Amino acid sequence: MKMELNNETLEVDFNNPIDLSLTSRVKNGFKAWYVDEITINTIRNEEFVGSVNEGGAVNFREVLINPHGNMTHTESVGHISSEKIYVNDVLKRFHFIAQVITIVPTKEIKTNANGQQEVNYTIELEQLKNKILPNTEAVILRTQENYEVLAQKIYHNTNWPFLKKETASYIREMGVFHLLIDQPSVDKEFDDGKLLAHKAFWNYPNEIDEKRTITELIGVPDNVADGKYLLNLSMANIENDASPSRPVIYKIN
Repeated sequence: MKMELNNETLEVDFNNPIDLSLTSRVKNGFKAWYVDEITINTIRNEEFVGSVNEGGAVNFREVLINPHGNMTHTESVGHISSEKIYVNDVLKRFHFIAQVITIVPTKEIKTNANGQQEVNYTIELEQLKNKILPNTEAVILRTQENYEVLAQKIYHNTNWPFLKKETASYIREMGVFHLLIDQPSVDKEFDDGKLLAHKAFWNYPNEIDEKRTITELIGVPDNVADGKYLLNLSMANIENDASPSRPVIYKIN
């Protein structure tokens, strides 16, 4: 199917969607930021039970989630600002020209303030420089192999790979509005609240960017080649800084 997007004519294969969201489960699900998996509870009282298996007419459950910790999620600058910028207000359309880029994080050894050696894995500017194609609206960073294990991965205290400040700034400067990554955050797990990559991508606090989003905890299947795709970025219509989301990409012929 042919479509016009961002002043470009695209021939898109809509018959083979590639889902980048990870399945959230009650047991053995992925989690980060020291939260547990999602919780699903049956609603019940003296006159009603929300379970067909228990004799109820319907299944009627409540779901407790933490978008940042146990779901593929998309966030707005409201995640780091005092202003209430709801992510469901940011997107005015849901299809974007996207590029999948695989990065092998760079091992970095440095001495911390306590005189101890610290090992980090970083996404450096030089690894992305001159790789982002013209007219790219969304960059999808694949930093992990073994896609099959991501839906059960526990990220607590793993010091995952993160973007350097200048890398996030460069992505913004290249005209990218949506940044997606297969880690719990674009920033370091323990960074004393600096959030350098978040702030650089949103140019915060210099401005309140109500156009850009960051999507974290995605999974890019191993057999998906680097290159250009059409991205559909859909999310739950919730007034919050972050929302559960389901990014899906389609191959561009």
